[in-house]
Amino acid sequence: MRQPSDDIILHNLFTLPSAKGVYSIMNTHGSGKAPDSNDLYLDAFAVPEEPFRISKKYWISGLVLFTILLLGVTVILLMKGQSPNVIARFYAIPAILFPYFYRRRGVLVVYLLAMFLFAVILVFRYPSAEDIIAAAVRAILLIAIALTVSYLTHYLIQEKRKYHAIFENTENGVILLSIPDNRILEMNHRFALSLGLPGPGATGQAITDFLFEPGILDNLFPVHQSQCTTQIRELPMRRADGSLWNAVIAARKISTDHAVITFIDFTERKRMEAQLHQLHEEANLYLDILTHDINNINTASLNYGRLLAASTGNVRADLQENLIRSLDKSDEIIRNISALRKIQEGQVKRIPLEVTAIISRETAAFPGTAIEYDGAGATVLADEMLSSVFANLIGNAIKYGGAEPQVFIRVEDAGREVLITVGDHGKGIPDSLKPRIFDRFQRGDTTVSRKGLGLYICKALIERYGGTIRVEDRVPGDVGKGAVFLITLPKP
Repeated sequence: MRQPSDDIILHNLFTLPSAKGVYSIMNTHGSGKAPDSNDLYLDAFAVPEEPFRISKKYWISGLVLFTILLLGVTVILLMKGQSPNVIARFYAIPAILFPYFYRRRGVLVVYLLAMFLFAVILVFRYPSAEDIIAAAVRAILLIAIALTVSYLTHYLIQEKRKYHAIFENTENGVILLSIPDNRILEMNHRFALSLGLPGPGATGQAITDFLFEPGILDNLFPVHQSQCTTQIRELPMRRADGSLWNAVIAARKISTDHAVITFIDFTERKRMEAQLHQLHEEANLYLDILTHDINNINTASLNYGRLLAASTGNVRADLQENLIRSLDKSDEIIRNISALRKIQEGQVKRIPLEVTAIISRETAAFPGTAIEYDGAGATVLADEMLSSVFANLIGNAIKYGGAEPQVFIRVEDAGREVLITVGDHGKGIPDSLKPRIFDRFQRGDTTVSRKGLGLYICKALIERYGGTIRVEDRVPGDVGKGAVFLITLPKP
């Protein structure tokens, strides 16, 4: 049973290079008809290059006509008694071109031409021993030329297939660049995908059209003129839709006016590095809270407990109050860590909730504090962690509300949303801190040791519910009269 040749296998892997220079992986023989191996040469890298950019079919047509004419002229000249020395030299042309275009069949054609030349000389020049020996030598040389051209063509084709296999199957974007005008002469499929192009649409365009900083080439190619390889560097690239992607490039000069540039897309790597950095920060945050804040609070609680055991009267009552306050702080930190973990665990499942019950429950957790709430109610879409928002906002209002904090809460209907206001009469929040007050490690009062997690948790939760939160002055333009937090939450 005949085995498929290497040419058939390779052809099923790679199609012809298109006019734009982009190659695609596909099988072009799906009709069920077994392709002829010589047809495959015509389709898949039949020749390294078409000489002078003239189509192969024109070369073959001209070569066949030339060979027929050459045969006829040879017979006519020899019949007239002319020497075969001059006309025999023209046989070198088909001896080169036939093996170039048809590697195996071309050698066979040249062999037949060599035998024909030897035969006609033998017929018309016999018994000239000199002409016969010369004809035999010419025949051997023609066959040697054909074999050499066939081998070199085979080698070049294999190298070309290897080049395009690497060119197309690499995970990196690769282009062939014209150095004088920075034009893209050829590009692989990966580079087209990175640019967001459906095909080889960038071929012929300037590479500067896809650079976020076109001036990078000014620093790249002066070095490129004197050295074969440039240093690897990072730069942002622009996609066809205007978005950016991060790339690492390496360039190598392959001729006076041409260079190959490799683009490594590491957008995903950047994202993973940012995610890893975030996880690292979170791990450090939890470790800092455990080793610093909770440890300090527990130390204070232990000291209060020891003093409480040895005290009586009013001193004992004060120590009891301090001990409870310390434990409350420790409990608040643990609740915040628990809230952070729940936020990061997965998607929110919103359900209709009545805010009146949640607000009343959280205000009851702060006895002895003046909290004004008129009891206005509304139903919002949230989950059970909404209580953490009010716990943190009320706790902050009390913490920064001065010696006798006054807190007020308003609930209003705002069309398709519910507007909730939590404010205080304290010293307010400076304008310079307002844009950053919801960041993870920011806090309004820098004398407080903890990490400002409360407002970060509030913002994360509210945005999970599809709402918004912002901070303003209670009295517009007067920071010192207190702050208000404005929350919007969607209705069911």
